[in-house]
Amino acid sequence: MANSIKLLSIIFSFFFLQQLVFSNGQNVIKGGYWFRDSGLALNNIDSTLFTHLLCAFADLNPQSNQLIISPENQDSFRQFTSTVQRKNPSVKTLLSIAGGRANKIAYGIMARTPNSRKRFIDSSIRVARQLRFHGLDLDWEYLNQLLT
Repeated sequence: MANSIKLLSIIFSFFFLQQLVFSNGQNVIKGGYWFRDSGLALNNIDSTLFTHLLCAFADLNPQSNQLIISPENQDSFRQFTSTVQRKNPSVKTLLSIAGGRANKIAYGIMARTPNSRKRFIDSSIRVARQLRFHGLDLDWEYLNQLLT
């Protein structure tokens, strides 16, 4: 199981690292997370301060092992990339998955088999593309608790 989890982490890290290609002479990555309940309206983000912005959080449907966006997040996630790129067209956006409130047991169960990992990965890529994100961020916290 540890090898499967490492493979999942490597795959998502690969997608994230692909976004770190520098352009326009940039040599510093400036990233930040945004989530709907942060108190900062999406259209008030000063994206000129960032090279990368992460929109938090998508989650896992434990029955289907597919990525889901909660109904209350759907509109803001759909508008995220176009909104932040109005002020900074070169900012890269990533869809952040899981976070500290995620169901760590569900993620552990999903990571156990190649088929469930494939469903999760395929759905994550599909959702990110549909919502026009440039990449993915897997913020799976407390991983060590599942491995001990």
